[in-house]
Amino acid sequence: MFMHRRILLAAILCGAFLSLAGSANGKFIPGLDRVLNDDGEVYRAGCITGDAQIRSRACRFGFRNSNRKVVLLGDSHAAQWGPALFRVARKKDWRVIVLTRASCPAALVNIEDHCNIWRRNSLRRIRKIRPGLVIVASAANYDHYLVRQRGDMLSRNASERHLIQGMVRTLRFVKRWSGETVLIRDHSSAPYSVTKCLERSRRQPFKCGFHSRRKMIRSYDFKASQMVKGVRVIDPQPLLCPDRWCRAVDGKYLIYRNPGHLAASFIRRQDDWLGSKLGDPWSENGPNQTGDADSSPGRNPWPGQPGHIKPGQ
Repeated sequence: MFMHRRILLAAILCGAFLSLAGSANGKFIPGLDRVLNDDGEVYRAGCITGDAQIRSRACRFGFRNSNRKVVLLGDSHAAQWGPALFRVARKKDWRVIVLTRASCPAALVNIEDHCNIWRRNSLRRIRKIRPGLVIVASAANYDHYLVRQRGDMLSRNASERHLIQGMVRTLRFVKRWSGETVLIRDHSSAPYSVTKCLERSRRQPFKCGFHSRRKMIRSYDFKASQMVKGVRVIDPQPLLCPDRWCRAVDGKYLIYRNPGHLAASFIRRQDDWLGSKLGDPWSENGPNQTGDADSSPGRNPWPGQPGHIKPGQ
């Protein structure tokens, strides 16, 4: 009888230990050991190009045969909003075409040859698609991007002016060939690995938050949007960093999958927020779907550029 109680007590203690270990592992969604790969549907479907690829695949989400066409354009900071956008699309009967490339900004600047050609091809597709809505997003934090000029890489500070000018050209082009253009402004990057911090502070995740590091001096995306009439801006900063304090978790959901990117599980739950910000271009009070009145055939389709853009230009 005594031995039976000892075995029973040992089993209970063992179970309690495993339960604690399991709850520590499963406390967050996704688990700390899985968040790095929580990148969302755009990645899983192979819809973010890279390496020597110069064209995006025919990646469509939402209602794939809908005439309400939405384009998501930009780099991985655009792709990260896919999980919420696709939920919005299913609710609103939108078809989302994804044109994203890793480490390649939407701005018409010289970064790298494959990136430059991919961007040109993507803008041509937008001109052909004539979407009712284009959503543009690119990394604009402390280290993105360095512009190449005459074979040399400029510093991040020196690149800012070129990035602003390049984003202005992109936004003007997109606005000309779409019904509405929306920029999702880039968010603050974390100054350290939030995941590693949470591994040390599982029970006190508030310790892994940080002060907003986003500075106007390196906000080429926002600056450009203010120079193109009619471009709306969605700023996720108040959502992520209320009172300028960037949270590590939202309830049990991890917000960052790495210092520069947001976790898909968190983003997916922000569909109502994103949907309310985007509105509906196809509603009775929505914007004109034919683009600007001056988008006539024969006009130079590349604002601020010659009739074409050569690789590396």
